[in-house]
Amino acid sequence: MTNLSTPHDISLSFDDWWQLDGDWVEEPNQRRGGESGVMRCHLEEKIYYVKKQIGHICRTLRYPLGCPTIEREAHRLGICHQLGISVPEIVFCQVRRAKGKPRSLLVTHDLAGYRSVDEWYATEPDSPTKQQMLSRIYARLGEPLARLHNNRWQHGCLYDKHIFFKSMEGNDSDVEIALIDLEKCRRKLTVARASERDVLQLCRHMPDLNEANWRTFVDHYTQHLNLSPTREKKWLSLNN
Repeated sequence: MTNLSTPHDISLSFDDWWQLDGDWVEEPNQRRGGESGVMRCHLEEKIYYVKKQIGHICRTLRYPLGCPTIEREAHRLGICHQLGISVPEIVFCQVRRAKGKPRSLLVTHDLAGYRSVDEWYATEPDSPTKQQMLSRIYARLGEPLARLHNNRWQHGCLYDKHIFFKSMEGNDSDVEIALIDLEKCRRKLTVARASERDVLQLCRHMPDLNEANWRTFVDHYTQHLNLSPTREKKWLSLNN
């Protein structure tokens, strides 16, 4: 049994978290040789997200026989915290390696005050204020993403539903960015390799992507990205 939990004021066992009732935000699905689902749970007036997996392993050069993907995701969340990138806080993480397929749990805090870009964009009425907010999101996303890529980490699943934002405290004209779903996050050989796939995914999945919004993102992103100015960066073009 592997325990990757962080200290917290909620003291529940593996079985307590596993049996906790809630609403599925990601219905259990079959992949990676097992089952995975995410549930939203309310406990002591707080919201937690409980990812439950049975089997569900990833194979790498380091782990050719496979390791639970929850262990990898917990490690990536810790890396992001170290890099100063806002991600969900781990409340509980444990893998039970009993006979048969391992059972894994990853419990994280709700990102209080944050909204996903896709949910916000789909429900917010069209207005100049909405467009101004979207422009700020594109601008602010550049710095944390460059910080991730400068350390050669690739998010690997950079969709609008995995990018969260909130207005900064005391300054409604600016926003803070948080990233979720780091299950596919992996280390690449170079900054360019870490950057390319994520930026191409972003280009395909962010809303209302026009030349002005894309230029806003690229300008802020490249200010922080540690790539040679002479290096060709075709993936940073909107028409890549």
